[in-house]
Order: sequence, then structure tokens, then C-alpha cells
Amino acid sequence: MSYFHILQVSLDDQIKQVGDEYQINIPTSRFLEYTEENIRILFKIISQEKLDQIKKYPALITIERFEKEITLAKINSIVYEQNKQNIVINFIKLTSITTSSDSIDYSESDTREETKEKYIKFNEKIASIKLSLKFEDLEEYRNHWALKTGDIFDIAINNQNLQSFNNSSYKDLFPDYKVDIPTLEYTDLKSESSTGVTLEVTLDTSPQNSDDEKSISSVSKYIAHINNLINESTLEDREVFFRGHSDAKRYFLQPSLFRQYKDKGLIYLTSERNSFMDLLTTEPKSFGNESRCFDILTHMQHYSFPTRLLDISSNPLAALYFACEIKKNDKGEEIDIDGEVILFSIKESEIKYFDSDSISCLTNLAKLTEDQKDDLRNLINTDKDTLDSNDHSQNETYARYIHYIRQEKPYFEPKIRIADINKVMCVKGRLTQDRIIAQAGSFLLFGLDSKLPEDGNDLFKIERIRIKSAFKKDLLNELDLLKVNLRTIYPSLENTSKYLKEKLERKADSK
Repeated sequence: MSYFHILQVSLDDQIKQVGDEYQINIPTSRFLEYTEENIRILFKIISQEKLDQIKKYPALITIERFEKEITLAKINSIVYEQNKQNIVINFIKLTSITTSSDSIDYSESDTREETKEKYIKFNEKIASIKLSLKFEDLEEYRNHWALKTGDIFDIAINNQNLQSFNNSSYKDLFPDYKVDIPTLEYTDLKSESSTGVTLEVTLDTSPQNSDDEKSISSVSKYIAHINNLINESTLEDREVFFRGHSDAKRYFLQPSLFRQYKDKGLIYLTSERNSFMDLLTTEPKSFGNESRCFDILTHMQHYSFPTRLLDISSNPLAALYFACEIKKNDKGEEIDIDGEVILFSIKESEIKYFDSDSISCLTNLAKLTEDQKDDLRNLINTDKDTLDSNDHSQNETYARYIHYIRQEKPYFEPKIRIADINKVMCVKGRLTQDRIIAQAGSFLLFGLDSKLPEDGNDLFKIERIRIKSAFKKDLLNELDLLKVNLRTIYPSLENTSKYLKEKLERKADSK
């Protein structure tokens, strides 16, 4: 298998020349968008060592909408700035293909039909390039870094618009570009099943499999470990929250809005405002009593609508229940998948309540269009620390953003700390829904381009407890004795009926 990078920026000036090299900065939140899931899983926790392993592949540098050119490049170095959650890519340019509409060779003597024909041929050229490079529908409109499968030099042979890339002197610069990345399926990668690729040894493909990882087989051991962590956190003025994942490998610390759909990219995020407004428009009675955007989003979250919220809980047993969910294949057979409980030790100063001004700022991002979010990104990518009344009077998007916030907080002053717009914040939700009450629910709220590192940071210390697949049934039985089950976690007549039915089936299967 061969691979190539797509490094796409929004504006030409985001490509900086540094001596003989060029440089691009990509936030980690945009890393491996429009990339196959098995590759994304390998980089669930980003490290310098992992990034060093992929600089061997050819890179194509583009600007959104293919506005100027596509450049074949060789990456010299990749630098992971963990504190900034940023990645710096240094590269040299090899050759470029013009993709700007300015390159269309119009002449004054062209008839209207000839002008139209030239424009159609140009669009066909761009369409063929997008198809060859495996660009998805909206991919050309988003600043991102993708790692695509395929041999870019073979692709160039088969597409006349890319044939200038097919040069043996360029190809010789990438002697290891066909070295495979070991993709991760539902089974663990073992060294003895190695394909002989060095990358398999050096990549930490499953961080949850480390030697010092904690694993439990009973509820009592689980609670004992939780108590130790809570005691330590209390001394540091922190509060502990929990989240359970039934699949320790494939689930990321991302709200549903930020998740990629297959390898099609962020289809939910790019449609955030339209989807948000469509649901409010088609179900007005469901949201008639809610004036705060946070309350609206929690209600939407309750019905599995993609939002900026990630559910967490103050109840460790609720998180354990979710981690013990047993997955089944299409034939109804149980799949051998480990779960995990993630423990968040969060600074008390970073925990907000539902009526916080900071929470209003982040939740009302849902009302902005993608173009408005881009305007806001350009506005906050400056040297200043705060957006203020001057920005409010001079920038239409910021004025609109403040208008949305003032719909729920009329007194709100147009002054926002730029750092807060990209934060992840912990929010204690209002206990207005049966499910939030039953699960002791709180939320992590993600800002404009927020990303929570899988290994945590100073504000959000993260620890993981592995729930082995073999222990899931026994743990569920113990939880049932403690009245933690489908009926109590999801209180409703339907789920009570389902719980009683499954209880009979488990009893029959045990005989």
C-alpha cells in the first residue's frame, strides 16, 4: 500500500517561506480529516515519533477550492507543538500544476460558445483531478491535512492533468513511500503477526494496551481505584468525571458533531447551522420552552442529534455500564471488543454552570454558517487577546455572533477572550431530563476548533481503565444487583420492557 498527503490551506499566505523551505501550520483538530478510519485510529494519540514515521510519503500542497495550484512537495520535518495543539510541516516544493481559473486561455476573438467551451473544459480538468485525488464533496472547501491511500505517481500516469508529477527524479526522493501503515481492525496488533514493516514496531497503535494500563474484573476493584483517584484530585482542587466507551480502540474524545462520517469528512460540522435550524423549524413544540442555546443543545443531544456536547457523568457506575455494552455483528454474534472507562480530573476553576457567559459564547457558534465561522477564524487569528466593541462595529460576522448571544443574554457586552472561543469547557447540566438525572450527566462543550488530546492536558487530566471483553457480562450482572441497568440508565417504559426481556434471556442462557 502507498500513501500521499493532502495539505490544504485556506489562504496563500498560510504557506510561509523559511530559508530554502516552506512551512505550513495545521491545528491538530484538522489532522487526518478525510482519512480512512483505520489510519485515524493509529494516531488517536498524536506523538512526535508517529509523525516522524509519515514524513516519508509525498505531499500535495493545495489551497481551498484549488484557487491557485497543486504543488508536489517533499516533507523534510514535522514538528508537534503539543502545548499549542499545533503541527508544523516544513517542506520543499518540487513542481506545481496550475489550477486557477485565471489560467484559462481566453482571447478577445472567442465567441460566446468558445468561451463557454473553454470554461467547461477547465471545470472538467478540476473534476478529474478531484476524482483522482479522492476528494470528497466538501473537502476542497476546508483547511485540513489528509493522508490518502494510493500511489501518487501511478495516479499521475493515469491522469493527463497530473502527468508532470510522474518524474523519476521526484519519485527517487521517496524511496520508502510504499512502506505500509499497519491498519487496525477489531483484533489487537501483535508483534509476532508483523508484516515485517518497521513502522509496526515504532508506532504505538493502541495506547490503551500499555503495560501500566489499569484493568478491572469486578465492581469492587473498580470503586477502589476510583476512590484513590478522587482523593488525589480533591487535594489538587479538581473534580472527577467519567465516560464509558464500549470500544476502547475506535471511540475518540470527540462530540458527535466533530466526528467524521466514514472517510467522507466532517459532514455534520459543515452542516451545523442548517441542521440546527431545520430541527428547530420542524419540531418547534419540542423546544418551545427553551431560550438558552445550551438547553436546546442538551435536548437535541438527548435524541442523538450531532452537537458540540460530549456526555460525561459524575457517576462512575453509569460510565462502567456504558463501557460494558456488548457489541454484536450482523448475525447477532457477540464481538470480542474491550471497553474502557475514561476518568477526567478537571480543575474546579474550569467547571462552568449552564448559565455561564462562556457557555453562551460557545453554544451560539451553532447558529453561524460555515462562511461566518471562517470569518470568525480570520478575526481571531491575530496578535490580540480579546475581541471587543471595535470588532463588533467593524466586523459583520462578529456583530451577528454577539446578536445571537444577546438573544439569551441582552446585557452581554461584545468582549470575548479569543482563547475561550477554541476551548473545551466542562459544564454541569441542568437536571431537567430523566436521562440526565439518571446518569448524573454533565458535558464537555467544544468550541470553534477545539480538540481534547486523548492523553489529556494540564486542565483535563485523563486516565483510562480497560474493561476486558471477557469480564463484561459479569460486570453487567454486578451492576444489575446495584440497580444500574438499562431501565435505570435510560428510564422509559420501552427500556424497562427491553430490560425485563433481556433479563429473562440472560437467565435462560446461563442454564
